[in-house]
Amino acid sequence: MKTIFPEKKTSLLKQLSQVKASGFAYSLSAIFSILSAFLLIIVLGALDLLQEGYSEQDWYLYVAFLLPQLCFLILTSLYLNSEKTTVKELTRIPKPRYFLVAIVLQIGLLSLGELNAWFLELLKVVGYESDGVVVPSLEGFGFFGVLFVIAVLPPIFEEIFFRGILLKGVKGFGELTAILICGALFALYHKNPAQTVYQFICGAAFALVAIRSGSILPTMLSHFINNALIITMAKFGWTFDGVYLPFLIVSGLCLVSSVVYLVFFDKSKQESSAPPTDKRQLKDFFLFASVGIAVCGLTWLLVLLEGM
Repeated sequence: MKTIFPEKKTSLLKQLSQVKASGFAYSLSAIFSILSAFLLIIVLGALDLLQEGYSEQDWYLYVAFLLPQLCFLILTSLYLNSEKTTVKELTRIPKPRYFLVAIVLQIGLLSLGELNAWFLELLKVVGYESDGVVVPSLEGFGFFGVLFVIAVLPPIFEEIFFRGILLKGVKGFGELTAILICGALFALYHKNPAQTVYQFICGAAFALVAIRSGSILPTMLSHFINNALIITMAKFGWTFDGVYLPFLIVSGLCLVSSVVYLVFFDKSKQESSAPPTDKRQLKDFFLFASVGIAVCGLTWLLVLLEGM
């Protein structure tokens, strides 16, 4: 006997395999980012707030920094609702040593500023000049507001998405493949030519820590330290002038030692490894992520051309 009630529909994410769902989530993240930016402009236009210089006003900058995190929150909620994973699974408490490794690694990643400077010099050859990232005022309590939208929220939501949802879908393809994919898509999503090299290496390093620790909590810590240090140095005018060479040596040693430990000496390697995934599914991941890659890639190119 056929029921008179319609069958319960499942979400598209729930119907997809974990690999496809991760790729589709990346495409959605890029689409959400673009749509939210257009929607913001439409709303501001309707409210007659698109006055000259509006894009440099503190209120607009706060909204601009908050919108991507709101998109990640919505996307994460949709993904979790598909029962592919849980926040508790991603944020399980790892062994304490991984927090120490994350701190040492982040100190090491600071040495990459020189590498990024070389990349900027390369971009200048084709005529690109970076305008830098404009942030709200750091005066008074504005410092804490900027820390919240740049150093607190992104480490939470971006780590849940990139080293949680995205990594969960690709780590079955092998550690190196997963690390490179996470690093590349992390850098591409930010659409900032001037930071591409630094963000790629950071994204790849965070993926390595997440794989070995089996948690995103250590990478949240690294991400927070990175962003908070940049904001704090800008606030108080701190530089490494006068101690740059010693800093570069110490930082480089921290980077090398932490990576060497994770790659060659971490005894939890097998504990955190994922069951192998059929390599043929890799094309499925890129197929479902292709819209996001195209959107982010085109935006990256437009930003590059705009700076030339």
